[in-house]
Amino acid sequence: MLDAIRSLSAYQKLLADLRAGAAPAGLGLLRAARPALAACLYQDLGWPLLVLVDRPDHALTLVDELAFWSPGAPRLIFPEPNPLFYELAAWGSATRRDRILALTALSAYHLPGAEKPEHPPIVVTSARALMARTLPRRDFIKVTRALKLGEVIQPEALLKHWVDLGYQPAEIVVEPGQFSRRGGILDIWPPAEFHPARMEFFGDEVDTLRRFDPATQRTIEPLTRLLVTPAREVLPGRAAELGYAPQEVTEFILPLVHPAPASLLDYLPQPALVLVDDTELLQATVNDIEEQAVKLRQDSLHEGTLPKDFPAPYLSWSELADSLGGRLVLELGHSTAEEPSALATAFQPGPRFGGKMREVMELLGDLAEAREKVTIISRQVSRLKELWVERYAGQTEEGDRPGPELIEGTL
Repeated sequence: MLDAIRSLSAYQKLLADLRAGAAPAGLGLLRAARPALAACLYQDLGWPLLVLVDRPDHALTLVDELAFWSPGAPRLIFPEPNPLFYELAAWGSATRRDRILALTALSAYHLPGAEKPEHPPIVVTSARALMARTLPRRDFIKVTRALKLGEVIQPEALLKHWVDLGYQPAEIVVEPGQFSRRGGILDIWPPAEFHPARMEFFGDEVDTLRRFDPATQRTIEPLTRLLVTPAREVLPGRAAELGYAPQEVTEFILPLVHPAPASLLDYLPQPALVLVDDTELLQATVNDIEEQAVKLRQDSLHEGTLPKDFPAPYLSWSELADSLGGRLVLELGHSTAEEPSALATAFQPGPRFGGKMREVMELLGDLAEAREKVTIISRQVSRLKELWVERYAGQTEEGDRPGPELIEGTL
Protein backbone atom coordinates (compact mmCIF):
# COMPACT_ATOMS: atom_id res chain seq x y z
CA MET A 1 0.00 0.00 0.00
CA LEU A 2 2.76 2.46 0.90
CA ASP A 3 4.58 1.63 -2.31
CA ALA A 4 1.36 2.33 -4.22
CA ILE A 5 1.17 5.76 -2.58
CA ARG A 6 4.81 6.43 -3.38
CA SER A 7 4.15 5.66 -7.05
CA LEU A 8 1.70 8.57 -7.29
CA SER A 9 3.08 11.68 -8.99
CA ALA A 10 1.00 13.82 -6.60
CA TYR A 11 2.77 12.23 -3.65
CA GLN A 12 6.20 12.76 -5.17
CA LYS A 13 5.38 16.43 -5.73
CA LEU A 14 4.22 16.77 -2.12
CA LEU A 15 7.44 15.16 -0.93
CA ALA A 16 9.55 17.50 -3.02
CA ASP A 17 7.62 20.56 -1.76
CA LEU A 18 8.10 19.53 1.87
CA ARG A 19 11.81 18.95 1.39
CA ALA A 20 12.00 22.45 -0.06
CA GLY A 21 10.29 23.82 3.05
CA ALA A 22 6.90 24.48 1.45
CA ALA A 23 3.62 22.90 2.55
CA PRO A 24 0.47 23.05 0.41
CA ALA A 25 -2.97 23.89 1.73
CA GLY A 26 -5.11 21.16 3.25
CA LEU A 27 -4.90 17.88 1.35
CA GLY A 28 -8.56 16.98 1.89
CA LEU A 29 -7.74 13.29 2.43
CA LEU A 30 -10.21 10.63 3.44
CA ARG A 31 -9.72 9.93 7.13
CA ALA A 32 -8.77 6.29 6.46
CA ALA A 33 -5.95 7.39 4.15
CA ARG A 34 -4.31 9.74 6.63
CA PRO A 35 -2.32 7.24 8.76
CA ALA A 36 -0.92 5.59 5.61
CA LEU A 37 0.19 8.92 4.17
CA ALA A 38 1.69 9.95 7.51
CA ALA A 39 3.72 6.72 7.55
CA CYS A 40 4.95 7.37 4.00
CA LEU A 41 6.05 10.90 4.83
CA TYR A 42 7.74 9.77 8.02
CA GLN A 43 9.72 7.04 6.27
CA ASP A 44 10.67 9.10 3.23
CA LEU A 45 11.56 12.36 4.98
CA GLY A 46 13.31 10.83 7.99
CA TRP A 47 12.25 13.73 10.21
CA PRO A 48 10.53 13.83 13.60
CA LEU A 49 6.77 13.93 13.14
CA LEU A 50 4.25 15.72 15.36
CA VAL A 51 0.61 14.85 14.70
CA LEU A 52 -2.09 17.13 16.13
CA VAL A 53 -5.66 15.90 16.62
CA ASP A 54 -8.63 17.31 18.49
CA ARG A 55 -9.39 14.71 21.18
CA PRO A 56 -7.31 12.32 23.31
CA ASP A 57 -9.25 9.24 22.15
CA HIS A 58 -8.46 10.15 18.56
CA ALA A 59 -4.78 10.49 19.51
CA LEU A 60 -4.70 7.02 21.08
CA THR A 61 -6.45 5.50 18.06
CA LEU A 62 -3.97 7.13 15.70
CA VAL A 63 -0.99 5.81 17.66
CA ASP A 64 -2.42 2.30 17.30
CA GLU A 65 -3.06 2.77 13.57
CA LEU A 66 0.48 4.00 12.97
CA ALA A 67 1.75 0.79 14.57
CA PHE A 68 0.41 -1.05 11.52
CA TRP A 69 1.69 1.34 8.87
CA SER A 70 5.11 2.04 10.39
CA PRO A 71 5.81 -0.68 12.97
CA GLY A 72 9.47 0.19 13.52
CA ALA A 73 8.91 3.84 14.37
CA PRO A 74 9.09 5.12 17.98
CA ARG A 75 5.47 6.16 18.55
CA LEU A 76 4.91 8.45 21.54
CA ILE A 77 1.71 9.85 22.98
CA PHE A 78 1.89 13.29 24.60
CA PRO A 79 -1.16 13.10 26.90
CA GLU A 80 -3.22 15.88 28.37
CA PRO A 81 -3.11 16.63 32.10
CA ASN A 82 -5.60 14.72 34.24
CA PRO A 83 -7.11 17.80 36.00
CA LEU A 84 -8.82 20.64 34.19
CA PHE A 85 -7.04 23.96 33.79
CA TYR A 86 -7.16 25.92 37.10
CA GLU A 87 -8.18 22.75 38.95
CA LEU A 88 -5.99 22.05 41.98
CA ALA A 89 -5.40 18.33 41.54
CA ALA A 90 -2.46 16.02 40.99
CA TRP A 91 -1.32 14.72 37.64
CA GLY A 92 -1.18 10.95 37.23
CA SER A 93 2.21 9.25 37.20
CA ALA A 94 1.56 7.75 33.75
CA THR A 95 0.71 11.18 32.38
CA ARG A 96 3.90 12.66 33.83
CA ARG A 97 6.05 9.91 32.39
CA ASP A 98 4.52 9.91 28.91
CA ARG A 99 4.87 13.67 28.59
CA ILE A 100 8.49 13.63 29.81
CA LEU A 101 9.18 10.73 27.42
CA ALA A 102 8.06 12.85 24.45
CA LEU A 103 9.95 15.93 25.65
CA THR A 104 13.12 13.86 26.11
CA ALA A 105 12.87 12.33 22.63
CA LEU A 106 12.63 15.78 21.03
CA SER A 107 15.14 17.50 23.32
CA ALA A 108 17.81 15.01 22.23
CA TYR A 109 18.10 17.08 19.05
CA HIS A 110 19.04 20.14 21.11
CA LEU A 111 21.25 18.69 23.88
CA PRO A 112 24.94 19.48 23.29
CA GLY A 113 26.85 16.28 22.63
CA ALA A 114 23.77 14.08 22.87
CA GLU A 115 23.32 11.22 20.45
CA LYS A 116 20.51 11.84 17.99
CA PRO A 117 17.84 9.10 17.95
CA GLU A 118 18.53 6.34 15.46
CA HIS A 119 14.88 6.55 14.41
CA PRO A 120 13.15 9.94 14.71
CA PRO A 121 10.06 9.89 16.93
CA ILE A 122 6.42 10.21 15.95
CA VAL A 123 4.63 12.20 18.65
CA VAL A 124 0.83 12.29 18.67
CA THR A 125 -1.05 14.76 20.86
CA SER A 126 -4.47 16.30 21.34
CA ALA A 127 -5.67 19.90 21.65
CA ARG A 128 -5.67 20.19 25.46
CA ALA A 129 -2.33 18.38 25.78
CA LEU A 130 -0.78 20.83 23.35
CA MET A 131 -2.34 23.80 25.16
CA ALA A 132 -0.98 22.80 28.58
CA ARG A 133 2.13 24.77 29.46
CA THR A 134 5.25 22.76 30.01
CA LEU A 135 8.80 23.20 31.26
CA PRO A 136 10.58 25.62 28.90
CA ARG A 137 13.00 23.82 26.60
CA ARG A 138 15.92 25.95 27.77
CA ASP A 139 15.32 24.95 31.40
CA PHE A 140 14.89 21.28 30.43
CA ILE A 141 18.23 21.25 28.62
CA LYS A 142 20.00 23.28 31.29
CA VAL A 143 19.30 20.78 34.09
CA THR A 144 19.62 17.58 32.04
CA ARG A 145 22.88 15.84 32.77
CA ALA A 146 24.81 13.01 31.11
CA LEU A 147 26.59 10.82 33.67
CA LYS A 148 29.65 9.02 32.35
CA LEU A 149 31.61 6.01 33.43
CA GLY A 150 34.77 7.16 35.22
CA GLU A 151 33.34 10.60 35.98
CA VAL A 152 34.31 12.16 39.31
CA ILE A 153 31.35 13.59 41.22
CA GLN A 154 30.25 13.60 44.83
CA PRO A 155 27.30 11.21 45.37
CA GLU A 156 25.69 13.68 47.80
CA ALA A 157 25.69 16.41 45.15
CA LEU A 158 24.18 13.98 42.66
CA LEU A 159 21.38 13.02 45.05
CA LYS A 160 20.51 16.66 45.70
CA HIS A 161 20.43 17.32 41.95
CA TRP A 162 18.03 14.41 41.43
CA VAL A 163 15.69 15.73 44.10
CA ASP A 164 15.77 19.14 42.41
CA LEU A 165 14.73 17.42 39.15
CA GLY A 166 11.68 15.81 40.76
CA TYR A 167 12.97 12.30 41.48
CA GLN A 168 11.58 10.61 44.59
CA PRO A 169 13.78 8.69 47.08
CA ALA A 170 12.81 5.06 47.64
CA GLU A 171 14.12 1.99 49.43
CA ILE A 172 14.17 0.10 46.14
CA VAL A 173 13.66 1.60 42.69
CA VAL A 174 10.52 0.03 41.25
CA GLU A 175 9.15 2.68 38.89
CA PRO A 176 10.35 5.60 36.75
CA GLY A 177 11.09 8.81 38.62
CA GLN A 178 12.64 7.11 41.66
CA PHE A 179 16.19 6.80 43.04
CA SER A 180 17.79 4.97 45.93
CA ARG A 181 21.12 4.80 47.72
CA ARG A 182 22.79 1.91 49.48
CA GLY A 183 26.27 2.92 50.59
CA GLY A 184 28.34 3.52 47.47
CA ILE A 185 25.60 2.26 45.13
CA LEU A 186 23.09 4.63 43.53
CA ASP A 187 20.08 3.51 41.51
CA ILE A 188 17.96 5.82 39.37
CA TRP A 189 15.18 5.36 36.85
CA PRO A 190 14.91 8.26 34.34
CA PRO A 191 11.37 8.44 32.90
CA ALA A 192 12.55 8.03 29.31
CA GLU A 193 14.41 4.78 30.09
CA PHE A 194 12.71 1.38 29.94
CA HIS A 195 14.91 0.09 32.79
CA PRO A 196 16.63 1.71 35.79
CA ALA A 197 20.38 2.20 35.99
CA ARG A 198 22.85 1.42 38.77
CA MET A 199 26.15 3.11 39.42
CA GLU A 200 28.79 2.07 41.90
CA PHE A 201 31.27 4.58 43.25
CA PHE A 202 34.91 4.15 44.15
CA GLY A 203 35.32 7.22 46.31
CA ASP A 204 33.85 9.98 44.16
CA GLU A 205 34.44 8.18 40.86
CA VAL A 206 31.73 6.34 38.94
CA ASP A 207 33.37 2.92 38.89
CA THR A 208 30.60 0.92 37.18
CA LEU A 209 27.48 1.94 35.32
CA ARG A 210 24.88 -0.54 34.12
CA ARG A 211 21.21 -1.02 33.31
CA PHE A 212 19.38 -3.61 35.42
CA ASP A 213 16.07 -5.43 35.72
CA PRO A 214 14.14 -4.02 38.71
CA ALA A 215 12.34 -7.35 39.28
CA THR A 216 15.42 -9.57 39.43
CA GLN A 217 18.08 -6.91 40.16
CA ARG A 218 20.21 -8.57 37.48
CA THR A 219 22.35 -6.60 35.04
CA ILE A 220 20.88 -6.17 31.57
CA GLU A 221 23.81 -4.39 29.95
CA PRO A 222 26.80 -2.22 30.91
CA LEU A 223 26.66 1.49 30.11
CA THR A 224 29.26 4.14 29.44
CA ARG A 225 26.78 7.02 29.62
CA LEU A 226 23.39 7.74 31.18
CA LEU A 227 21.17 10.72 30.42
CA VAL A 228 19.26 11.97 33.46
CA THR A 229 16.45 14.34 32.52
CA PRO A 230 13.86 16.07 34.72
CA ALA A 231 11.33 13.66 36.18
CA ARG A 232 8.57 16.29 36.12
CA GLU A 233 7.59 19.38 34.16
CA VAL A 234 7.79 21.53 37.29
CA LEU A 235 11.24 21.54 38.89
CA PRO A 236 11.19 21.21 42.70
CA GLY A 237 14.63 22.82 42.90
CA ARG A 238 13.39 25.94 41.14
CA ALA A 239 10.22 25.92 43.26
CA ALA A 240 12.28 25.74 46.46
CA GLU A 241 14.24 28.82 45.37
CA LEU A 242 10.91 30.66 45.16
CA GLY A 243 9.90 29.59 48.65
CA TYR A 244 7.62 26.63 47.93
CA ALA A 245 7.67 23.72 50.38
CA PRO A 246 8.10 20.20 48.92
CA GLN A 247 4.43 19.32 49.53
CA GLU A 248 3.36 22.38 47.54
CA VAL A 249 5.22 21.35 44.41
CA THR A 250 2.62 20.18 41.91
CA GLU A 251 2.04 20.94 38.25
CA PHE A 252 -0.61 23.42 39.39
CA ILE A 253 2.15 25.93 40.20
CA LEU A 254 4.07 25.33 36.96
CA PRO A 255 3.16 28.75 35.46
CA LEU A 256 4.38 30.40 38.67
CA VAL A 257 7.65 28.48 38.89
CA HIS A 258 8.33 28.70 35.14
CA PRO A 259 6.79 32.01 34.02
CA ALA A 260 7.92 31.80 30.37
CA PRO A 261 5.03 30.18 28.43
CA ALA A 262 6.21 27.06 26.62
CA SER A 263 4.57 24.19 24.74
CA LEU A 264 5.55 20.95 23.06
CA LEU A 265 6.01 22.91 19.83
CA ASP A 266 9.08 24.62 21.31
CA TYR A 267 10.85 21.25 21.53
CA LEU A 268 10.56 20.45 17.83
CA PRO A 269 13.92 20.41 16.02
CA GLN A 270 14.62 21.58 12.49
CA PRO A 271 13.72 19.94 10.26
CA ALA A 272 10.48 18.44 11.55
CA LEU A 273 6.98 18.07 10.13
CA VAL A 274 3.73 18.95 11.90
CA LEU A 275 0.68 17.10 10.59
CA VAL A 276 -2.70 18.54 11.58
CA ASP A 277 -5.61 16.16 11.29
CA ASP A 278 -8.12 19.00 10.79
CA THR A 279 -7.13 22.62 11.45
CA GLU A 280 -10.64 23.97 11.82
CA LEU A 281 -11.62 21.24 14.28
CA LEU A 282 -8.39 21.67 16.25
CA GLN A 283 -8.95 25.43 16.54
CA ALA A 284 -12.58 24.99 17.58
CA THR A 285 -11.58 22.46 20.24
CA VAL A 286 -8.86 24.75 21.63
CA ASN A 287 -11.32 27.66 21.80
CA ASP A 288 -13.95 25.50 23.54
CA ILE A 289 -11.40 24.33 26.12
CA GLU A 290 -10.29 27.92 26.75
CA GLU A 291 -13.91 29.00 27.22
CA GLN A 292 -14.38 26.28 29.84
CA ALA A 293 -11.12 27.28 31.52
CA VAL A 294 -12.15 30.94 31.71
CA LYS A 295 -15.40 29.96 33.42
CA LEU A 296 -13.56 27.75 35.91
CA ARG A 297 -11.14 30.61 36.61
CA GLN A 298 -14.02 32.99 37.32
CA ASP A 299 -15.63 30.46 39.65
CA SER A 300 -12.33 29.94 41.48
CA LEU A 301 -11.77 33.68 41.85
CA HIS A 302 -15.30 34.06 43.20
CA GLU A 303 -14.67 31.26 45.71
CA GLY A 304 -11.33 32.79 46.71
CA THR A 305 -9.36 29.64 45.86
CA LEU A 306 -7.28 31.30 43.11
CA PRO A 307 -5.18 34.48 43.31
CA LYS A 308 -6.32 37.25 40.96
CA ASP A 309 -2.90 37.48 39.31
CA PHE A 310 -2.55 33.72 38.73
CA PRO A 311 -1.16 33.26 35.18
CA ALA A 312 -2.94 31.15 32.57
CA PRO A 313 -1.75 27.51 32.74
CA TYR A 314 -2.36 27.08 29.01
CA LEU A 315 -1.62 28.67 25.65
CA SER A 316 -4.47 30.14 23.63
CA TRP A 317 -5.11 29.37 19.98
CA SER A 318 -3.47 32.64 18.90
CA GLU A 319 -0.30 31.70 20.82
CA LEU A 320 -0.27 28.20 19.37
CA ALA A 321 -0.90 29.58 15.88
CA ASP A 322 2.12 31.88 16.30
CA SER A 323 4.29 28.89 17.22
CA LEU A 324 2.93 26.86 14.32
CA GLY A 325 3.68 29.76 12.00
CA GLY A 326 7.39 29.08 12.30
CA ARG A 327 7.01 25.37 11.52
CA LEU A 328 6.44 23.22 8.45
CA VAL A 329 2.75 22.40 8.88
CA LEU A 330 0.61 20.19 6.65
CA GLU A 331 -3.12 19.68 7.14
CA LEU A 332 -4.37 16.23 6.21
CA GLY A 333 -8.04 17.22 6.30
CA HIS A 334 -10.32 19.61 4.45
CA SER A 335 -10.62 22.86 6.39
CA THR A 336 -7.86 24.80 4.63
CA ALA A 337 -8.37 23.14 1.23
CA GLU A 338 -10.35 24.97 -1.43
CA GLU A 339 -10.91 21.64 -3.15
CA PRO A 340 -9.58 18.08 -2.73
CA SER A 341 -5.92 17.86 -3.71
CA ALA A 342 -4.64 15.73 -6.55
CA LEU A 343 -3.39 13.32 -3.91
CA ALA A 344 -6.83 13.10 -2.28
CA THR A 345 -8.48 12.06 -5.55
CA ALA A 346 -6.32 8.92 -5.61
CA PHE A 347 -8.26 7.53 -2.64
CA GLN A 348 -11.89 6.42 -2.77
CA PRO A 349 -14.06 5.11 0.07
CA GLY A 350 -14.81 1.41 -0.08
CA PRO A 351 -18.35 0.01 -0.13
CA ARG A 352 -20.11 -0.74 3.16
CA PHE A 353 -21.63 -4.16 3.67
CA GLY A 354 -22.95 -4.13 7.25
CA GLY A 355 -21.74 -7.69 7.88
CA LYS A 356 -23.34 -9.18 4.74
CA MET A 357 -20.60 -11.62 3.79
CA ARG A 358 -22.41 -12.93 0.68
CA GLU A 359 -22.13 -9.45 -0.86
CA VAL A 360 -18.48 -9.24 0.20
CA MET A 361 -17.65 -12.49 -1.56
CA GLU A 362 -19.55 -11.48 -4.69
CA LEU A 363 -17.60 -8.23 -4.94
CA LEU A 364 -14.29 -10.01 -4.36
CA GLY A 365 -15.15 -12.50 -7.05
CA ASP A 366 -16.01 -9.77 -9.54
CA LEU A 367 -12.79 -7.90 -8.78
CA ALA A 368 -10.75 -11.09 -9.10
CA GLU A 369 -12.35 -11.87 -12.44
CA ALA A 370 -11.46 -8.36 -13.62
CA ARG A 371 -7.88 -9.01 -12.48
CA GLU A 372 -8.04 -6.18 -9.97
CA LYS A 373 -5.54 -6.36 -7.15
CA VAL A 374 -7.32 -6.65 -3.80
CA THR A 375 -5.76 -6.57 -0.34
CA ILE A 376 -7.81 -7.17 2.81
CA ILE A 377 -6.59 -6.47 6.33
CA SER A 378 -8.71 -8.28 8.90
CA ARG A 379 -8.61 -10.07 12.21
CA GLN A 380 -10.74 -12.80 10.59
CA VAL A 381 -8.32 -13.92 7.88
CA SER A 382 -8.87 -17.66 8.45
CA ARG A 383 -12.66 -17.30 8.14
CA LEU A 384 -12.34 -15.19 4.98
CA LYS A 385 -10.12 -17.85 3.43
CA GLU A 386 -12.74 -20.48 4.20
CA LEU A 387 -15.52 -18.41 2.65
CA TRP A 388 -13.45 -17.75 -0.47
CA VAL A 389 -12.64 -21.43 -0.96
CA GLU A 390 -16.27 -22.45 -0.36
CA ARG A 391 -17.56 -20.04 -2.98
CA TYR A 392 -14.78 -20.20 -5.56
CA ALA A 393 -13.35 -23.69 -5.17
CA GLY A 394 -11.35 -24.55 -8.26
CA GLN A 395 -11.20 -20.89 -9.25
CA THR A 396 -8.58 -19.77 -6.78
CA GLU A 397 -5.08 -18.56 -7.50
CA GLU A 398 -4.30 -21.64 -9.59
CA GLY A 399 -7.50 -21.17 -11.60
CA ASP A 400 -9.31 -18.37 -13.34
CA ARG A 401 -9.77 -16.15 -10.31
CA PRO A 402 -6.71 -15.16 -8.25
CA GLY A 403 -7.76 -14.79 -4.65
CA PRO A 404 -7.38 -11.58 -2.65
CA GLU A 405 -4.30 -10.94 -0.55
CA LEU A 406 -5.33 -11.48 3.06
CA ILE A 407 -3.31 -9.89 5.87
CA GLU A 408 -3.90 -10.58 9.56
CA GLY A 409 -4.19 -7.23 11.33
CA THR A 410 -6.39 -4.28 12.14
CA LEU A 411 -6.58 -0.69 10.91
